[in-house]
Amino acid sequence: MEAAAILRIVSERLGIPEDTLVREGLISYLQTRRRMLMAERFEILSRYNVRSAEELRCCIERGVLPEHPTWEDYIELTNIEDDLSLLEEQLWELQPQEPHVFP
Repeated sequence: MEAAAILRIVSERLGIPEDTLVREGLISYLQTRRRMLMAERFEILSRYNVRSAEELRCCIERGVLPEHPTWEDYIELTNIEDDLSLLEEQLWELQPQEPHVFP
């Protein structure tokens, strides 16, 4: 069965508009993906006992940590942080915005 057909059936049975189901499903997916990336980020930071990608880079440049495989992990860490930033932006865009009420 196609996703569109399933969406229609679920929407009708639950009484929730299709666009709401799609938005909430996307939010849920992005939140799950964010948690996974945060866990990967934590694993890399913990491996080297650092708090940030910048600190990891400094440790490599000062010779405190070996270049290999640390540079590869640094690159992966910066990619994860870029992905997290994008996810945060997307999640913010999807959240219902309260109208501004001025006194």
